[in-house]
Amino acid sequence: MRKLIAIVFIMTLAWTLAVAQEHQGTITGHVSDAQHGVLQGARIQLGSQNRTVTSDAQGQFTISGLTPGKYTLVVSYVGFAPFSAEVAVNPGENSRVEAILNIGEVREEVVVRPGRERGEVEALNRERTADNILQVLPAEVITSLPNTNIADAVGRLPSVSLERDEGEGKYVQIRGTEPRLSNVTVDGMHLPSPENVRNVKLDAIPADLVESVELSKTLSANQDGDAIGGSVNLVTKSAYDKPYVSALGMTGHTPIAGGRGLNQFDLTMGNRFGHDKRLGIIGGGSYDWNGRGIDDVEPSPGVNGLFPNGGPQTGTFSGANGYDQREYWYDRTRFGFGGTIDYKLGEWSTAYIRGLFSQFKDNGQDWIYSPSVGTFATPTLTNQDGSSSFSHVTRKPAQRLFNATAGAHHTLGKTLLNYELSFGQARFTGFFPNANFQPAANSAIANNGVQYAFNASNPFTPVLTALNTNIFDPTQYALFQVQRGDFHTFERDVTGSISLDRNYNAGSHFSTFELGFKVRDGHKSSLNNQETFRAINLDPTNPAAGAVGLMSNLLLNFTNSNYYFGAYPKFGPTTDYNKIVAFLNANPSAFQTDPLADRARTFPSDFNTDERVIAGYAMNTINFSRFRLQAGVRFEATQASFLANQVQTSRNSDPSFNANPNSPFFGSSELVGPPSAVPGSQSYINALPSVQLQTRFGENTILRLAYGMGIARPNFSDLPPRLTFDSTVRAGQAAVSAGNPNLQPTRAQDFDVLIEHYLKPLGVIQAGVFYKYLTNPIYNANSLLTTGVFAGKIQNQPINGPTAHIAGIEMAWQQRLSFLPGLLNGSGVRANYSWTTSQATFPAGAFNNRTDQPALQRQAPNNWNFDYTYDKKGISARMGLTHNDASIFFYQFTQGSDGGLKGPNGDVYLYPHTQVDAQVSYWIPGGRGFQVVGNILNLTNETFGFYQGSEQFPIQREYYSRTVSVGLRWTLSREPGR
Repeated sequence: MRKLIAIVFIMTLAWTLAVAQEHQGTITGHVSDAQHGVLQGARIQLGSQNRTVTSDAQGQFTISGLTPGKYTLVVSYVGFAPFSAEVAVNPGENSRVEAILNIGEVREEVVVRPGRERGEVEALNRERTADNILQVLPAEVITSLPNTNIADAVGRLPSVSLERDEGEGKYVQIRGTEPRLSNVTVDGMHLPSPENVRNVKLDAIPADLVESVELSKTLSANQDGDAIGGSVNLVTKSAYDKPYVSALGMTGHTPIAGGRGLNQFDLTMGNRFGHDKRLGIIGGGSYDWNGRGIDDVEPSPGVNGLFPNGGPQTGTFSGANGYDQREYWYDRTRFGFGGTIDYKLGEWSTAYIRGLFSQFKDNGQDWIYSPSVGTFATPTLTNQDGSSSFSHVTRKPAQRLFNATAGAHHTLGKTLLNYELSFGQARFTGFFPNANFQPAANSAIANNGVQYAFNASNPFTPVLTALNTNIFDPTQYALFQVQRGDFHTFERDVTGSISLDRNYNAGSHFSTFELGFKVRDGHKSSLNNQETFRAINLDPTNPAAGAVGLMSNLLLNFTNSNYYFGAYPKFGPTTDYNKIVAFLNANPSAFQTDPLADRARTFPSDFNTDERVIAGYAMNTINFSRFRLQAGVRFEATQASFLANQVQTSRNSDPSFNANPNSPFFGSSELVGPPSAVPGSQSYINALPSVQLQTRFGENTILRLAYGMGIARPNFSDLPPRLTFDSTVRAGQAAVSAGNPNLQPTRAQDFDVLIEHYLKPLGVIQAGVFYKYLTNPIYNANSLLTTGVFAGKIQNQPINGPTAHIAGIEMAWQQRLSFLPGLLNGSGVRANYSWTTSQATFPAGAFNNRTDQPALQRQAPNNWNFDYTYDKKGISARMGLTHNDASIFFYQFTQGSDGGLKGPNGDVYLYPHTQVDAQVSYWIPGGRGFQVVGNILNLTNETFGFYQGSEQFPIQREYYSRTVSVGLRWTLSREPGR
């Protein structure tokens, strides 16, 4: 704490020296186009002074501390002709400039229509004038493709790959880093996560809810430091000088799982009111329901022994030894609202309240047939010792995100004062109630076993065909187990911040000194309840048991005759979960609960964590000649305390659960003594310097150099000192699961070089390299315990590794191809490519002393996007191609595993993903602002899934088919140019 006080003193002294300079005259102004549309990100320069500023979201700018006299003010904006004016500055007075920009010369003409084209222009100008390396996605660009959520939109930016789920993006992975290494903010304020991790599931936020998304790949000292990969900032909507209304209605269809539909409705309204339009109000809401259908196959690969006729082993082969055939019905409902109320306290002072709320419910059904092999006689034929089961999972998870910020900024001569108070909350509730059906005691499966013919000619679709029974006969199965419960995760953040910016002259060089402080107080908790009901009489030794809870009495009228596009027999029959629950409630005596086993499973997941982050920074920006240098240092002090449970379990001694070793009840676990609550805590201080240098070669070429340090704190669920010992696990598997209160945050040094050239009439070419050196990377690792109570057992625990690194190149090209002849001059291109490489090292003992140095988790070597756009005569169209290479999802391989690193017991990878989406909108002539919109999502019917070691060993491959949607949008604004 003494160090922190000393740091604050030094920063305050530096601030005092900066404010000691006397202010003089000021130039203020507003930048707009000929139709009075605000131009954000315009570059305003005083030629003789080499002083530059940027217009804000309202098109406003201010240049203070000017010596009285006459100045030439030049305003430049990509896609428009420069604006120039002579301005006289008097002592102690403010000179006002209204800069109205027109399109360029005829040979460089760019018609900027409302919609995506205007959004692209704004994005390029905001990126050009940013001090850091920044990518911007305005709302108009986000909604120009069928991006249902924020993650889908961000995944189209350079060096970004996605972790997908149920046909949509979920987590963003920036520059080859796992999601935990990046940050998500709303208007610069930290957004809590509804899960036990720090990273936010961006599929919970509708794409149409924000004004723009900013992706910062390098950080300034005035930004939160927990963003090694990058920082995703969601910018809420702000009111314009004129009324704005936009409404959208869409409907669509997906031809899978019997046919599924979707509906989407969006509405945004805003205006400025009162004297001088001082009061601004804008709000928007979004709702979508997506009936998702999924065909999914999940094989279980391994190194399988060969036992001809059930005799001794004669050899091995690698491949699947069973699989799940899964059919999903999801009803994904997402809605949210957000907006801003602001009031101009004076010409350059504003108070505001901003907010964003989103709720995502991912209800659904999952029916699962699970044929399994006992032993193989040959690689294409099993012995008659196989089995099969059926499961029904119903799901009702809900996520809720909320952030509200109140604040103000005041311009006091040369000084800008900002202060904010923010409240954020995130919550997850729900469970995955499920029912499991095992072979009935008098069934052919239970009495005789199943012999399968095995066809793995296509490793992506291994097929087991039962030779001696029908495993899809519902009379073969009886209800074995039902689970229900409730999981609850909650996070609350309260954040306060204050900053002061002071303009001053260092000789003839215009400079800005900034000093700021921020405090974030966070609380995270997790509470889990589970109740398990097991059928008492389902025992293979009891011939009468199979008559209880037959699957055939609990059916739903649904089958899929084209399951997995004909690669497997039709899927079904399926069960009705309401009938299962009704049967359970009507026959309580047929089931037995095991509360001790339930508590053993859920108690270790319960925890409470309190975390406080106190941050302060000092930063200076100076302009000299054609250079602009920004340098600063940020200090973040973290204090955390947590509480978790430690439990031990053993095999349940109740004879009704262990009467027969062949019974599915055998091996149920129970608590050994009561759980104990164990506290923990940690604290640390990080100094995070950053330097960013810009060099301009003419007006349109910029070289950027950057260095910075960042951190990534451990996940909340990894820190509490939880401990579970389970004596029922198989040999070679982790029997001990533990948290790690000694986990250190991951730290990184980041180096960046980027050159960008802005094209006429509208476009940019960028190319750059980056390098990140990480210390204390975090892995979930299995290690053999050699001392203590559990000596000789395998423990799974998150640990810090020594070091890792990642390097890459990224390139982007965006251009309006208006020089092409005829109808082709409406064409445009948006393309980007990135290549990354990385290497991780493991500490001694991890993964059974694993010695190789694999790539970092989630680092996909090649990622690219290519979009073709077309805008002419009322038509606005965009086709987008997105590709992400395969990447390691988590480390699983242990030294000495059968099959080797690339075999079926290797690390778990995400499959590569290439997807094509398209959208076309058409302004109806004389339609007073109406557009017809149509789109196709996943035109290539791309798969999603995981594999182990190599692609021929899949553990999940699922398809969603294509989704076709049509709708109507109405906008209260001028119609496009013709």
